[in-house]
Amino acid sequence: SSKESRNFAFPFYVPDGEMLVDVPRGMVRPEADQMPSACKNWLTAGRWVDVSNKKLGVTWVTLDAPLIQVGELSARLLNSQTNPDVWRKEIKPSQRLYSWAMNNHWGTNYRAYQEGPTVFRFILRPHRKPDPAEATRFATGFSQPLVVCSGGPKAPATPLVQVTPDDVVVTALKPSDDGKALIVRLFNASAFAQTAKLKWGSRSPTAVFLSDTSGLPLNAAPGKIQIPASGLVTVRAELD
Repeated sequence: SSKESRNFAFPFYVPDGEMLVDVPRGMVRPEADQMPSACKNWLTAGRWVDVSNKKLGVTWVTLDAPLIQVGELSARLLNSQTNPDVWRKEIKPSQRLYSWAMNNHWGTNYRAYQEGPTVFRFILRPHRKPDPAEATRFATGFSQPLVVCSGGPKAPATPLVQVTPDDVVVTALKPSDDGKALIVRLFNASAFAQTAKLKWGSRSPTAVFLSDTSGLPLNAAPGKIQIPASGLVTVRAELD
């Protein structure tokens, strides 16, 4: 079959704007934050891409198509490419991105064909000064929308836990594996170190510990928790 590719172009008018790409637990500036051997013909965005100068910008959110091309349609390498000379060597500063929605460029062991309508959703929001943490909160609201359900007459009137500052995002709130505590995972979505503080609602824990991916208690958590830029901290709150 013939080779095909589908792209959506987003040529943002942001003079001298710098592009920032959301990746798991971090942010990447194309070219500037890539190692020399990294792929530059296409990149993967987690939830959002932001194009901003010091005064204004726009946040682009993708819900269905994570692959992007920066500055030009550079994802044109057909079939398997073993010659390094044909790969893109540099991503020049640009405010233009392309969503690489679908393609059949590579040989596969299944039919490279798709029928029926396909939906791709994008959300754009202009803003003033760039704020990666706000972009994270904004995009997460679309990819993880609130689930509405009846709480009953005994539902708490206050949140289980509140976290400040806004740059620190709660990425997980779940029971521990042993059922004796709550696990709260805090992500600093900003480019600067932050000091997080937890305010508990009607159910206060008897003790709060720093933890890791095991969910087991380590050291006692201080009242103010230091989180480095793009850092992740896990907290274990012991219950009665």
